Amino acid sequence: MKHYFKKSAVVAALIQLLFFSSKGWTEPLPVFVSIAPQKYFVERIGGNEVSVEVMVKAGESPATFNPNPKKLSRLANAKLFFSIGVPFERIWLPRVKAIQPDLKIIPLNRDIPRDKKLHSKTHSPKEGDPHIWTNPLLAKTMSAKIESALSKERPEKEDYFKGNHLALCLELDKLDQEIRKIISKGKVRNFMVFHPAWSYFAKAYGLQQISIEREGKEPGPRALHEIINRGKKLQIKVIFVQKQFNLSVAKKVAKMIGATVQVMDPLAEQYIENMRQTARAISGEKH
Repeated sequence: MKHYFKKSAVVAALIQLLFFSSKGWTEPLPVFVSIAPQKYFVERIGGNEVSVEVMVKAGESPATFNPNPKKLSRLANAKLFFSIGVPFERIWLPRVKAIQPDLKIIPLNRDIPRDKKLHSKTHSPKEGDPHIWTNPLLAKTMSAKIESALSKERPEKEDYFKGNHLALCLELDKLDQEIRKIISKGKVRNFMVFHPAWSYFAKAYGLQQISIEREGKEPGPRALHEIINRGKKLQIKVIFVQKQFNLSVAKKVAKMIGATVQVMDPLAEQYIENMRQTARAISGEKH
């Protein structure tokens, strides 16, 4: 009998642990983002309170991306979607919202100052340059929107999100200062790219980005001739490319001006290290 009561007490304790304590435990908040750098920001702020999935995977282009049915079905479970202004969102987010009216879409690019001069030749004036995250200080602005949205969705975790947000902001400030130091030590102030993804980075750090691609199109013969002459004049030694694009034109220009081709990906998930390596690559720093 004594053994029976002891065993019953253990069972009762397990029932309390499994059922009653579960009231204070919740599943991670299902969140979708458009691109991998956003995943980094959301996970830094949300920690183990969020489960983040990226729409555009590595190697895919936000300009031509079309979600498959499997990804759309997983999106049906999401509570939040953090958009950022990349091209595929214009077509797909209204469709997603029509199917899932309860999905909360948080545009991280809203209220970000846009410089029209960055868009006139590099991107379509109508679309603008969506690569705002390449400026770490603008990434801070976006991270504040993420913290606010997560706190509204899970108010009981607000202090946790705010603490993580503060830590991320301090790291972004440190990154900004580190990039300035790296750029100041280098002699390079002009850099050539195939796709103009680094406009905001260039503006933030006093650099000039020279793009081979014009408004989303490969250059014609005349424009290509001008680019080659300019590359020679500026003694460009490296042309930076993204793996999401055709590299044949960049390789042709590189051969004509005596430069090499190097991959530099603005869509890499490990944001802090990627931005640090980008600064080193542009400045020509050996590491």
